[in-house]
Amino acid sequence: MKIEIDPNAGFCFGVVNAINKAEENLSKDGQLYCIGDIVHNSIEVNRLNDLGLQTIEHDEFKGIKERKVLFRAHGEPPSSYRIAKKNKIEIVDATCPVVLNLQKRIKKSFRELKKVNGQILIYGKKGHAEVNGLVGQTSGKAIVIETAKDLKSVNPDLPAELFSQTTKTLDGFNLLREELQKIMKAPFKAHDTVCRKVANRVPLIKEFAQKHDVIVFVSGKKSSNGKLLFDVCKGINRNSYFISEPQDIDVSWFANAKSVGISGATSTPGWLMNEITEKIKLENKINISMSRIKKIGVLTSGGDAPGMNAAIRAVVRTAIFNKLEIVGIKQGYEGLINGDFKKMKSHDVSNILQKGGTILRSARSDEFRTVEGRQKAYQQMLDNKIDALVVIGGDGTFSGARIFTQEHDIPVVGIPGTIDNDLYGTDYTIGYDTAINTVIDAVDKIRDTASAHNRLFFIEVMGRDAGFIALRSGIATGAEAILIPEKETHAKELQAYLEKGYKEHKSSGIVIVAEGDKSGGAYTIAKEIEKEHPEYDIRVSVLGHMQRGGSPSAFDRVTASTLGVAAVDALLDDQKSIMVGMVHGDVTHVPFNKTIKNKKKVKDTYLRINEILSI
Repeated sequence: MKIEIDPNAGFCFGVVNAINKAEENLSKDGQLYCIGDIVHNSIEVNRLNDLGLQTIEHDEFKGIKERKVLFRAHGEPPSSYRIAKKNKIEIVDATCPVVLNLQKRIKKSFRELKKVNGQILIYGKKGHAEVNGLVGQTSGKAIVIETAKDLKSVNPDLPAELFSQTTKTLDGFNLLREELQKIMKAPFKAHDTVCRKVANRVPLIKEFAQKHDVIVFVSGKKSSNGKLLFDVCKGINRNSYFISEPQDIDVSWFANAKSVGISGATSTPGWLMNEITEKIKLENKINISMSRIKKIGVLTSGGDAPGMNAAIRAVVRTAIFNKLEIVGIKQGYEGLINGDFKKMKSHDVSNILQKGGTILRSARSDEFRTVEGRQKAYQQMLDNKIDALVVIGGDGTFSGARIFTQEHDIPVVGIPGTIDNDLYGTDYTIGYDTAINTVIDAVDKIRDTASAHNRLFFIEVMGRDAGFIALRSGIATGAEAILIPEKETHAKELQAYLEKGYKEHKSSGIVIVAEGDKSGGAYTIAKEIEKEHPEYDIRVSVLGHMQRGGSPSAFDRVTASTLGVAAVDALLDDQKSIMVGMVHGDVTHVPFNKTIKNKKKVKDTYLRINEILSI
């Protein structure tokens, strides 16, 4: 089920401005008065009340002296300004500019019409704060027309000018204008003063209501704008529901819905619509799992990485938390083809958080690369009633998952597990941080012996196609040079650099080489250097698979746990063929085709840092 928040819903400029001014003054003084609710939404009013905003009525306002009082977006009549001046009240004027301009226009027209005994007509809701402020510009003499029956108050033989409350509809205003044109005998002018940002909400919300199976409209019960827009929604989509807070949600509304739209009035805060979205997601997870996803499979594929067990643990326990069955698939895609499944319980993943490797074991599967192999895997899923998969691995794992979900429409979500950190769409992959720390620990030990014997060590680290491990660990260990696949490095340049360093002050040397470096790896480049400079005492150390092992770092454990939870959440949100990643500390969803096709680039900043620090 997809959930979309209406991009046109929420606070208008006037309300945003009023709330900003209230928060600004409350942060300084801790107390502020406001005549009437600052916005027609009780939850937002309560939030501001907790910050120190006190709502008062006009009668209370008259008795306040030497205090700060906010005039909200609706505006106030001239009498309120006179009282403030008399009582030495400091006004925080948050009157909406559109309303303020309308007040000035009505005041000017009233002065002109007084000369000919004319009438000011206001299309609006009687007693509404904005309307009261508009009527105040005419010393209380304006005629408020709310419905057609109020037309009897208009004298057709006297000149008249019609204005509108800013939040009324254009249709309503145009109908009233037509009726007045029919009955008026004296000169008559109609001024369209409906706020376009508010008026345009009607056609926009009609389009939005048509797009979704269910509409949840969020508004305070006092909001006339909210009642109006909800009626529009209901007229377009009969599955429209009016709520004021998250507790009003009825989960039965979404039983057969594929898409839900969240909208609101101009007085509805964005944070409330976000909160309601999360509430709907939470309430529907169990329903979704009951109706569509009942059993999830989890597997690890490709090269193992420290932290994979933490990810498995998170997937298993999040599935159980959401009342889903969960099975572990051993030996990756090979196990999926052969039906090597194990039903997982919470205790099955106890005491594995700190372990390297993967309890499900990993294997590469040539058979899964074939149509026939994937068909066997799909049949195993059908036979065992597995509805969705979480796969933990790298780009090869995700390439297989993407093809599989295309052929058989199986929901698959990937978790990036590779020490190379070379997957597009995530800042960090599971295992990368631990692998770097393993390299750093090994290089620090090698540095000791290099210094003792004035030796030059070429240390090869993993990174067949990417130099992320080499670059970051090289900076962390103070390497004299770093060779990576992404950067052209010529042997002569390296020779000249090392010779200069040795002659000046270097007593030992460390060169970090990614295994995929274009120079041919640590042994090849070491031999070339040795031919040109036989005086060097050169050694080569290939760290190899030790980088894959070991207890995962705290960073990898937390990342794996976060992404494991996110993967199951994504499946329950009807996501498929995506990888869950981490960007700037937040979970992101990246389509498999993007993370596979796009190449993650090393940061030039790190190359420059190493160049500066290795002098």
